[in-house]
Amino acid sequence: MENHRVQGPVLVEDTCLCFNALGGLPGPYIKWFLEKLKPEGLHQLLAGFEDKSAYALCTFALSSGDASEPVRLFRGRTSGQIVVPRGCRDFGWDPCFQPDGYEQTYAEMPKAEKNAISHRFRALHELQEYFGSLTPPGAAD
Repeated sequence: MENHRVQGPVLVEDTCLCFNALGGLPGPYIKWFLEKLKPEGLHQLLAGFEDKSAYALCTFALSSGDASEPVRLFRGRTSGQIVVPRGCRDFGWDPCFQPDGYEQTYAEMPKAEKNAISHRFRALHELQEYFGSLTPPGAAD
């Protein structure tokens, strides 16, 4: 991992968009699918499938920098549907992902609302809980 170069803690993040009808694809390859297909093409991938369900998955991996310690993973998941793209086109696949329980796509939501329910928020919440559970150096003395 990169911590060998920096000789300290490293935090990396990855986001997946997984279509259930396609067995989880595009998954971690969403960046390249999006580059070639745009949000309209992502929606069209599911044209022949009745199942339009999908989930967004964010994973943060944290290495302390100590090779003897395991890399810790923090995941957040938001389930939803792939829909005809709607809303602003300035952030990836947001126009075609509509979270379950909402009538708006990520792109149509106010940023504060999206950020409160997003896969990334949920993963960051797990990471925050982990940091909150740590005992500060010298606190146990």
